[in-house]
Amino acid sequence: MRKIFLALLILGPCINAYKILILFPSPLHSHQLPINALIEALVAKGHSVFAVTPNFITGLGSNYTHVDASFTYKYLREKAKELSDSDVVKEVSKWDNVPGVRLISECAKRQYLSEQFLQFQQQLKRDNIQFDVIIVESCFLPYGCAVRRVLGQERAPLITLSTVSGPDLFGEGHMGSILHGSFSPYLLNGYTDRMSLWQRLENWVSSSILTWQFRVAMEDSVRDYVREATGRPATQADVDCWGDVSLAFLASNSLYYYPRLLAPNTIEVGPLHIRPLEKLPQDIQIWLDDAEKGVVYFSLGTNVLSSRLHKDNVANFLRAFKELPAGYRVLWKWENGTRIAGQPDNVMIQNWLPQQSVLAHPNVKAFITQGGCQSFQETVHFGVPTIGIPWGSDQKMNVLKMVGVGIGVKLDPVELYSDRKIKTAIETVLLNDSYMRNMKRYSAISRDFTSQAKDKTIFWIEHVARHGGASHLRPATADTTLFHFFCLDIITAILATTLLSVYTIIIIYKRLFNRS
Repeated sequence: MRKIFLALLILGPCINAYKILILFPSPLHSHQLPINALIEALVAKGHSVFAVTPNFITGLGSNYTHVDASFTYKYLREKAKELSDSDVVKEVSKWDNVPGVRLISECAKRQYLSEQFLQFQQQLKRDNIQFDVIIVESCFLPYGCAVRRVLGQERAPLITLSTVSGPDLFGEGHMGSILHGSFSPYLLNGYTDRMSLWQRLENWVSSSILTWQFRVAMEDSVRDYVREATGRPATQADVDCWGDVSLAFLASNSLYYYPRLLAPNTIEVGPLHIRPLEKLPQDIQIWLDDAEKGVVYFSLGTNVLSSRLHKDNVANFLRAFKELPAGYRVLWKWENGTRIAGQPDNVMIQNWLPQQSVLAHPNVKAFITQGGCQSFQETVHFGVPTIGIPWGSDQKMNVLKMVGVGIGVKLDPVELYSDRKIKTAIETVLLNDSYMRNMKRYSAISRDFTSQAKDKTIFWIEHVARHGGASHLRPATADTTLFHFFCLDIITAILATTLLSVYTIIIIYKRLFNRS
């Protein structure tokens, strides 16, 4: 009886365990953070997770199978350097993003044609493994469609996960959460939800053009993959299976974008990647502890490198830092690894920093950031006001959101050629108590959402796996057109009926008048 009881205790958590396939191709560190946190939570819950990603997670045990796609990090860096015409980081126009989509599409194709993936494919066939659910990075859903068929997993329900602050550009409309271009700014446009007439017009037009270009670039890549992987031409089912998607997760919420109408199958789960803090290295701990008035933390993330700033920008930052009020220090993520010429005594540089642990330190009073989604979520969670320098992508929209809710200020990249503007922006945040006050309130609200993020996500994944999908959450708007969604057919019918009625009345009146 003791043995039976012990076995039940051990096996109990695994009774409702599911086999889950993760397809998250983007070799971008920030995009991998949310899915890595979710993988850890799923494995801890007893599920068997098979992940095809560029990042391996240590210490997860036998319930975690990883297909190594890390080689695409190097490929992406090399190709991105070829696309750039300069070693100096520059502001990126939204119209310059199409080559980037083609490049990350190529990364996905190389992952799914790699020897590692082919061996994984053979393992699934040999062991007759069938997945209960497949989770795909949203912008790579066309690849999710193709890979699901190549692996013989057509019966597995699909879930997508988007890791940007704003709406899922590719999926929300397909799920029935049709974006209204007059109130929901496009991710790359850098508008707020209070747009002028011209901005609303531009938002509608540019979002339609860019979404179409991105979709074509991705689907063309998938067609090439299907042809190389199977030897046959791709069908529409290989590149478009949005009708099979049960749920669309958004690793964000309206605090980081704007409130909007969402169908029940499109779920904001909030920041997923906030985790227990790492211990700070001793030299950094001392630097932060001994700051009399506080510390300005400076990091432009993993894609925009401080060491690639123009030399005049760097010199201006150093002058602005040197002139900060006595007692303030600066901690700067500087990837070069060597001391900067002219570096003042109140500045410490580090090649890498545990960002969440740094932001959690009570002496950190301001964060100079590029405004990426994960940095935005982290600085809000830990309550640090911002100086946002948006270079492209969703950063412009994120920084405008920070400014709009009074938790930060904006510095355009062109303004980095003025040390006065840099100093003014930093001192505005440091010396005006309203930014810290607003941020503390914003942080408290965000923590309410974040506290339930992983549990909420796992609940819905298990719900889909348990019931073989979630068609019961799919609204009719998922299968409609904009013409019907905005009732243009009804308006057309009303106008036509009205005009016909008026015309008929006029004809009758004329005939009666002529007779008299």
